[in-house]
Amino acid sequence: MQGKIALGKYRLLQVLGRGSNGEVFLAEPINNPKLRVVVKLVHPHVTEHPKFEQLFEAEVKSMEGFSHPYAVQFIEASLKDPLGPCLVMEYVPGITLEAVLEPNRVLDVYRTGHLLGYFCHALQTAHEAGIIHRDLKPANLMVVDAGKPNESIKVMDFGFAGFAAKPHLQLAALTGEGPIHAIGTPAYVSPEMIRGDTVDWRSDLYSVGVILYEMLTGRLPFMDDLQDDLLNAHVSRPPPKFAKVGATSVPPGIEAVVQMALSKFPNERPQTPRELANMYGRALSTDLWAATAPVGWESMPMAVEMTPEPRKAPDLPDDPYRITESFEVVIPEKLAAAKIKGFVDDMAGFVVASEPGVIRLHLGFPGGKPKGMPENVASGSGSGIMSWFRASRKPTFPPGQEPIQVELHLDKPDAAQARMNVKVVFQPVEGYQPTNPRTWRTRCDALFAALRRYL
Repeated sequence: MQGKIALGKYRLLQVLGRGSNGEVFLAEPINNPKLRVVVKLVHPHVTEHPKFEQLFEAEVKSMEGFSHPYAVQFIEASLKDPLGPCLVMEYVPGITLEAVLEPNRVLDVYRTGHLLGYFCHALQTAHEAGIIHRDLKPANLMVVDAGKPNESIKVMDFGFAGFAAKPHLQLAALTGEGPIHAIGTPAYVSPEMIRGDTVDWRSDLYSVGVILYEMLTGRLPFMDDLQDDLLNAHVSRPPPKFAKVGATSVPPGIEAVVQMALSKFPNERPQTPRELANMYGRALSTDLWAATAPVGWESMPMAVEMTPEPRKAPDLPDDPYRITESFEVVIPEKLAAAKIKGFVDDMAGFVVASEPGVIRLHLGFPGGKPKGMPENVASGSGSGIMSWFRASRKPTFPPGQEPIQVELHLDKPDAAQARMNVKVVFQPVEGYQPTNPRTWRTRCDALFAALRRYL
């Protein structure tokens, strides 16, 4: 790829790194060869994922709406570049915290504290903007001027973080079948991600706690070789005391802050990055937050729309069989998933698909999913039901009892709150067109009333 041109204006110079999702290149703008940028190219196998475009657009939207002196700045992106989907970002000369820790193993409490202060300033602004990182680790932290008096940090890879505003109730939670997948790196992932609980900004603070533990002790809190054992440790085992792992020079007050950040439940941790930095600073008898504040820069948080709106069928105001209702509810996402599952089971239905911000249900099939229907329908395959209809004899229903498709569009005005806006769209299941608008309306009204009772 060396020498090739991305977005028609960035010449790739050399590979900076490779990962499972893509390659990162140092590049130069053709019209300004003295400048350096980073171009991130996505691997072809990643683009084959059915939700790739949605995830890519979400990454771009979250990065466009966020800026901070201690975070790598997004420049632009292209989904359709001849080289493949790519993102262009600020080039930051430095080395990752992972590379800093390799020869040093352990950093002293003062150096750790100052790096923490810079780190927390970037996180505080991101969280205020509704952005949760979800994959914090030393490899995603660039140390600038490492080892010098003005050493600081820039946080990388805030992308693919943006589902804070669009609840994603996973199929496993809605159907009771299959695993719930945790996002993030196993060594640094929070217990709530593993449990499948609602995830908010405090999940990032657990990951910060793991990083602090590693910086101060020279090892991770949990060292299990098997991934299942490692994930179970995050959920159920307390981290070893510092003295037990040989970190006897760390003051008890500093250890207490780290252990608090590693609490199993979010409400037991420091509640914001600023609070975490202040607690660590007090243990050092210094105002860490003020000492690491960006000079001449003031946070201007804004609400960021972090995922694209799900594709909707065109509005047909004269279609009596497309009915839209909405309401607001205060409920944790995990409980919402359980209640929606109960609603679907009781209404003789099944889940067709679930993606960030939208759940699609088919109701009115006695006994649930029709016999012989392929299993991939419940794993989000939108075309599975129609391919089954073409290959098999579909069930028949008397007039007035046709099955109903229900789409739940979920939105969270504030990522920090459990409040959700729910828009409900009723329409016929393809192949089962009703003929009596009044009967149809009565049935949809009854389903809407029932859904509100469940939630």
